[in-house]
Amino acid sequence: MLDTDYFLKTRWGTLRASFGSNGLNRFVFEDCSSQRLRKDDSFRDTFMHWLSDFQNSSIDKKWGKLSLKGTDFQRQVWRALLEIPLGSQVNYNTIATRIGRPNANRAVGSAVGANPITILIPCHRVVPASGGTGNYRWGSERKQSLLEMENSHGIDLITLFQNA
Repeated sequence: MLDTDYFLKTRWGTLRASFGSNGLNRFVFEDCSSQRLRKDDSFRDTFMHWLSDFQNSSIDKKWGKLSLKGTDFQRQVWRALLEIPLGSQVNYNTIATRIGRPNANRAVGSAVGANPITILIPCHRVVPASGGTGNYRWGSERKQSLLEMENSHGIDLITLFQNA
């Protein structure tokens, strides 16, 4: 799975996964207008195995399976996002406080929006303190659907990607 793009169909749309020699570096929804869909059956099996290992790893090991390019600040935010449990939601101030920058809510919001690993680095779990789902790079309906799926009893990452 190195240095190539793979496409994975999900209930929320097609995701493009890019793996480099150091791990997953992009996992983003593919723009419908530019989809270059290929059969993903063989990749799905490999990805589900990788995902199971990712899901059952500590935060440090999860972080080690990712190869992310960004500023130090962005990387701090993305790592803090990994700590949000499945089915939970936090606000921007919570993330800012976790990384030791309690007055950096807007900067945190920008870093959350620049997250290159959707769903697995759960930027969708960050919501405004004022309520609602807030903005989401991939659309508010998709964010709401992800949050609802995660809030279902007993759901985990594997279940999120099964039966797409």
